[in-house]
Amino acid sequence: MHHQDDAAYFRRREIQELATAEKIANPLAKRLHWEMAQQYAMRARWSEDTLGARGGIITKIIGNNC
Repeated sequence: MHHQDDAAYFRRREIQELATAEKIANPLAKRLHWEMAQQYAMRARWSEDTLGARGGIITKIIGNNC
């Protein structure tokens, strides 16, 4: 999977987990879904940051070869 696809997937999962957490009455289950949403958010940020870093490297490589 590409990093852009990864980031989009993790953002969707984050939103799904937050929506599930809002619907649940059990505080322990609510906390579990909230923490899972936080994990997906972290993974999405990492994927976005990695994508941005790779874009900068590619620009440098292309720019030096022109």
